[in-house]
Amino acid sequence: MAAAMCVCMLFASCGESEKGVGDGDVSFSQQSESITSSRQASESEAADSDGRQVLTLDINNDKKPELTKVELSGKCSGDIERKASLSESMHVLHNRVVGLIGSPIEVKYDGVDDGQIAFYYNKSELRGVPEKNLVLLYCTAPNEPYNTVTSAKLDTQKCVVSAAVQGKGVYLLADAYQWYGAWGEDVSEYAYERDTTSYKTDWEREFDTGSIMKLADKDWAQKNAPDFHVSTAQQLASVVYYVNGLNPTYKNVSVTLENDIDLTGYDWRPMGWSHASNHAFCGTVNGQGHYIKGMKIKVGYEPCGFIGYGWDMSMHDIKFAGAEVSGTHSTGIACGEAHGDVTITNVSVQGKVSGGGNDFGAIIGREGGLAFKGCSANVTADGKPFKYFSYKQKQKAETKVIEYFHLTRLPDGVIVRDHHDGFDGLGWTVELDGQQILNRDTTNSKTGEQMLELETEYQWLNGTDGRHTIYLTAYINGACVRVSNIIEYNGTGL
Repeated sequence: MAAAMCVCMLFASCGESEKGVGDGDVSFSQQSESITSSRQASESEAADSDGRQVLTLDINNDKKPELTKVELSGKCSGDIERKASLSESMHVLHNRVVGLIGSPIEVKYDGVDDGQIAFYYNKSELRGVPEKNLVLLYCTAPNEPYNTVTSAKLDTQKCVVSAAVQGKGVYLLADAYQWYGAWGEDVSEYAYERDTTSYKTDWEREFDTGSIMKLADKDWAQKNAPDFHVSTAQQLASVVYYVNGLNPTYKNVSVTLENDIDLTGYDWRPMGWSHASNHAFCGTVNGQGHYIKGMKIKVGYEPCGFIGYGWDMSMHDIKFAGAEVSGTHSTGIACGEAHGDVTITNVSVQGKVSGGGNDFGAIIGREGGLAFKGCSANVTADGKPFKYFSYKQKQKAETKVIEYFHLTRLPDGVIVRDHHDGFDGLGWTVELDGQQILNRDTTNSKTGEQMLELETEYQWLNGTDGRHTIYLTAYINGACVRVSNIIEYNGTGL
């Protein structure tokens, strides 16, 4: 099996890797520069008889307590602490690797030979992960894949995983069962059972959970997942716990309201993290015409709404009354941010939105272009009446359109345009029945030349039924603006 592991939506491998972990000499069988921790390597031990020196990073991270320290050893002239550094990487992508154990560690050095790295772990903080499952991964640079460090050795007596340094970059420990299993590989040799309700989830460790964990019934969440029928605030809190803590890798969840639910007096939290967490909300919320009343949410830098971050999701036939949501970005009553295949139908919101920066909306804050069907809103944003369902809808309605380009649909169905220079982010936009289904760059990725026509296969994306709307957009003064006339036609085939 190849050692490289691809960095993608789930931050796990789309290829194969050599696997197998155990005591002694047993082989172990993702993007962006790290933001270093304020903790720096604290001590440099005296050189041993072979001239090796040791740089130690002591770790005391309450949110990620699995690691106790990391050591980098090697031969160098002068003090190793002047030649190398160890730090916890705080970058969100490194910290959302599937199956991550403790903190990712960034290693830098220059002039250190025969380098060795050692991860010391706290056995009692592994949350049921078997020691034999510990796999050491390594990423060389931004936008590069993670690789399995095949020379790694496990010492269960000293609670350490050590290996020859592969180069400068980010190193981390992961659970082989979760890491390989996220990509459909055979992980039977790593399989284990644990009561996940006995441990704090990453969400509980890293975020203020408000009233959710005081209300949530963990057993009910496990037994009823992934198709929840919700009648009480306690059951709804249990669903939030499940989505945020136990449902990784974009697996679908359905939530059906069986009654009106009153959240008055509770300090509520969004259902679904940002996409990088692998705990986005995917699936369906069916309100069956019921209300959610008195929902109050206030969060920091994370998408804010009943659903925080959604991916390939739908919400329909639900009403929100007396809602108050406040976030620093991507803020809306029903949803903070959603992308992919998203539908919002018969959703009614009433309440207040505040603090959302430039990404707030009555129903949803940030979205990639969707059609709101049968929706309504009676909302104030930062104390002023706000009629737009999303910030994109507001931006589109208030931005002055100048038709720099002219589009023409030829008899054979091909749509052509004229040419003008100096436009940033010029793209073909295709909508089907009011919902954006394509935004395609007009620049040829291979030649760098401007494409003056839209291929017919893109015009008919998602089938031929419905009303097709096609136009050009570009970024002007930081806003995505329509810059051409509009071509419209019904999808009856070419």
